[in-house]
Amino acid sequence: MDRADLSAAIIQEMGAVFMAALTEALPKVLASDLAAMEQQLRALSRRVCGAVVERVSALQAAGLERGVCPGCGGHLHSVDPDRTRHLQGLVGDYTLRRAYYQCVACGQGHAPLDARLGLGAGTLSPGLLRVVCREGIEGSFEDTTERVAEAVGVTVSDEVVRRMTEGLGAVAEAEVQAAIVRVQRGQPAWSADAVVDPPPSGVLAVEVDGLYVHRDDGWHEMKVVTVAPLGPGVAVDPDTGRARLAWGRASYGAGFEAAEDFWYRVYVEACRRGLGTPAVHTVVLLGDAAEWIWHAARAFLALPGVAVVEILDLYHAYEYLWAVGNAVFGAETPAAAAWVAPLKTRLYADGAAPVRAALEALLATLSAAAPVPAAENGPLLAVHRALEYVTTHAARLDYPAFVARQLPIGSGAVESAGKSVIQARTKGAGMRWSGAGAQQVVALRALHRSGRWAAFWQAQPQRARLLLFPRQRRPRPTPAPPPAPPRQEPPAPAADRGAATAPLPPPPRPLRPAPDHPWRRLPIGRARSA
Repeated sequence: MDRADLSAAIIQEMGAVFMAALTEALPKVLASDLAAMEQQLRALSRRVCGAVVERVSALQAAGLERGVCPGCGGHLHSVDPDRTRHLQGLVGDYTLRRAYYQCVACGQGHAPLDARLGLGAGTLSPGLLRVVCREGIEGSFEDTTERVAEAVGVTVSDEVVRRMTEGLGAVAEAEVQAAIVRVQRGQPAWSADAVVDPPPSGVLAVEVDGLYVHRDDGWHEMKVVTVAPLGPGVAVDPDTGRARLAWGRASYGAGFEAAEDFWYRVYVEACRRGLGTPAVHTVVLLGDAAEWIWHAARAFLALPGVAVVEILDLYHAYEYLWAVGNAVFGAETPAAAAWVAPLKTRLYADGAAPVRAALEALLATLSAAAPVPAAENGPLLAVHRALEYVTTHAARLDYPAFVARQLPIGSGAVESAGKSVIQARTKGAGMRWSGAGAQQVVALRALHRSGRWAAFWQAQPQRARLLLFPRQRRPRPTPAPPPAPPRQEPPAPAADRGAATAPLPPPPRPLRPAPDHPWRRLPIGRARSA
């Protein structure tokens, strides 16, 4: 029977299955309201569609060859010609029957039908797995169980939701780490087809920040990067009326690593958006005054032919002015506001020079009237810090030049990303994360927010997970050694034998009575014998 005949036979068989199921369910359906009717028909469709998946899978399995081990290319030997696998699926529950092999070289198991269907580890079909992971990155794993049951009528345990979401997040994170390794080896981070949405204007914005996530052993900083094209369109700020290059579709990355390692993550994310290609000639870097941001930025972003424009977040600079005003003139007093307000305007309009002059004048006045040493004088310390800040970052505070070029001067995009991409999922009530678990869930969430969700699932990440994290081969049990024969002690020497052995038992009594036994003297015996 050829494939067309088999297809027709399956259709006919499934038609009969559907009619039988509908006949059984119809009395309840007729007596139901619409909500109950939909629930019953959904259950009916799962029965029928599950059977369809089983029949079609069996048809696909029949034409598959053994092949070689997908992990190491080794020879496969047959373990079971008809091993079953049970799955929960998006349209039904399935029991698949397929040949199962084991690699002679690495010991990994392999089922050609699993590879043909794109199956990975676990009991969820790829379609249901995608739904579970999508919900798992949005809310707690316990809530995900309820949402999946409500949406598709399938009950999945909290633990399965957690393992699957973190497992697929590990694949997303491994993809980034593989790109970092390629860069460290002097290779391109991505192939040409992996670069998505490069900026038409040639200007790429990179914003970095840090925030904290509560892990099992305390709070840890997770650094975050936002990368987006700027322009060529222009957007007008409704509050200030300032025109700036429009912000395009952003992509994100986040990690717990140290600053030096994190810059590799920043670099590969920027390369994914066109850095290192002719599409990008300018990188606009925004951040706060954290030293790790500015210490290594140019080493990673200032490629040949690429200009890097460093901009300190305007509102972070305002915070330093307020710190001085509150310390010198009183916290939240009219005098503090009167001192800060004009300097904010001068900073925006003229840059760092007038602010530095105002701080130097204030420092001279306070130093002349200081009743205590500078190390113990709060107002003096606040002025010293602000003056050092303005002097160190003077070039990054040149807001008139940035405004003239219609560049962004605030890092609100990355701060928003920290809240929406990281904290919205990791800072729920009572949440405590392992380092790996938080990293994996955030990696998958960042991938989704970056617009790469569909492409990620088209690449069958559940299969990639098997290759990246193969199951540990169970060692064969070692047979127990035969029991040793009981140890026999050698007999004691003759000289010591009497002392070493127990007393001998008394000799056995004779079977016949002794001659002087009373029984032999009875007269009854002699009378009978006469």
